[in-house]
Amino acid sequence: MVFSEDGLVGIKRVTIKAENGNQLKKMLKKPFIERDVLVFVKPLSIDALKYAIINKRVNAVILADDNMRIFKKSMLNLLRSYDKFVEISLKSSSGLLYNAIVFAYKWIPNIIFSSYASDFNEIWSPISKISYLTVLGADEEEAYKFVILNPIKLLNELNSTNN
Repeated sequence: MVFSEDGLVGIKRVTIKAENGNQLKKMLKKPFIERDVLVFVKPLSIDALKYAIINKRVNAVILADDNMRIFKKSMLNLLRSYDKFVEISLKSSSGLLYNAIVFAYKWIPNIIFSSYASDFNEIWSPISKISYLTVLGADEEEAYKFVILNPIKLLNELNSTNN
């Protein structure tokens, strides 16, 4: 299954970069965000992260090198209690990827590792993703979950809310 920012192929996905909770509230009220669209939020403040976790319209939160500092223990516990998905780019630093794997064992069961491909040649195959994650410290079963099962679970949640 393909997530598409332009909506031409696969399931449409919208990514919102939010400086604070108020900005995120305004963006989520925009008419371009329909019910059958996956909404991913990259929060840049603790306030935006907290609002993204609590809001049911947000499907996933993006963890990146530039917002890693706001993912404190209290926010990780909130992610776990709301069972929110967290997306991480495989283009991120290996330190962030390693920390994400550690977070997955303790706090965040629903992590998705994405290729963030800008063209077809940059798409990672599932086996390559699983191999890379096992090199970084994930066991094979967890890596399989991150790469295959969690995206399917996210799509199932989207389908169940739209039906």
